[in-house]
Amino acid sequence: MRMEEAPSTSVDAPATRDIPLPSRRLRIGLGNEDLNSVVKTTEIPVTKDEEQYLPSVSAPKARAHKVAAPPVRTPQSETEPDVPAPSGRHRLPAPSSALKARTALVAIAAGAGTFAALGSGTDQAAPNADPAPESEVSLAAAGTSGAGAAPSDAPGTAPAAAPSGPDLGPGVTAATVDADMSGFGSQLSEGKKIKAAKVAAEEAAKRPKIVSPVDMGAYDLTSAFAPRWGAFHGGIDMAAPLGTPIHAATDGVVKEAGPSSGYGNWVLLEAPDGTVTMYGHMASSGVLAKVGQKVTAGDVIALVGSEGFSTGPHLHFEVWRDGKMKTDPGIWLAKKGVRLSGLTS
Repeated sequence: MRMEEAPSTSVDAPATRDIPLPSRRLRIGLGNEDLNSVVKTTEIPVTKDEEQYLPSVSAPKARAHKVAAPPVRTPQSETEPDVPAPSGRHRLPAPSSALKARTALVAIAAGAGTFAALGSGTDQAAPNADPAPESEVSLAAAGTSGAGAAPSDAPGTAPAAAPSGPDLGPGVTAATVDADMSGFGSQLSEGKKIKAAKVAAEEAAKRPKIVSPVDMGAYDLTSAFAPRWGAFHGGIDMAAPLGTPIHAATDGVVKEAGPSSGYGNWVLLEAPDGTVTMYGHMASSGVLAKVGQKVTAGDVIALVGSEGFSTGPHLHFEVWRDGKMKTDPGIWLAKKGVRLSGLTS
């Protein structure tokens, strides 16, 4: 049914200018009409908010108001219901204070959530941060630092225990001492043994391997390794005052120490290479070494005496190569780098 067009009426003083809207089909994109043929753009009055930006005029001109013609209907829009034209201002009203408050609260909550997420990530990403010193932790636990610490005289609060040991100052705690020193003691004892062995080895390396039985200058060489008085003298005689120390010529083990026919008392010393050195004419009290004793070159093993077939205090010294063959002690000592006093008779 075609609706009759309403007669045109004039309005004395309209407050605003109505703008016609296109049909619903055209707005949602279903129509194929030309938009310019349907929508008419006319002048829009200035609002009060915009008037403050206009230049002031002395006398406002009277504005002519026209009555808009009714919208042109097309066959496609005959079936669509009429949409009332908007009235009033075209600007949206300002939001209320309650809406502004809610918006601010939402923004604050969003910011707090973002900060919490960033803060937790930072704490997890910094495992290498320096921990608080144990002294500060202990002081905070004891209530000696921090604004939130409860006073010692507050009711219901147990007094903090006084720290044991000397007071080393704020933030300094006394070191704990391990009472178990058994491991350290054993290590110290082992270290002492190692050091003693090292010192002994160094001293042994410095000590000569062969020495003179009597110190140079303390004796006179009175007989050599040669025939004498119708018999062969198988050693050398070193005349010295009674009680002069007699030294072991080599390292070795004492094989004999005591009485001997023709020598009064003697000492036989076997070296590691099998060489045997013999010391004779000592008194019984002058034999200081004992059978089986290990000695080193230079040790005092006896004292000069005049026992047996002797014409005066002296030492009779012999060298037995391989323990069987007597050899000249003067030549043997010279080969080892030991000098002898000159022969005096």
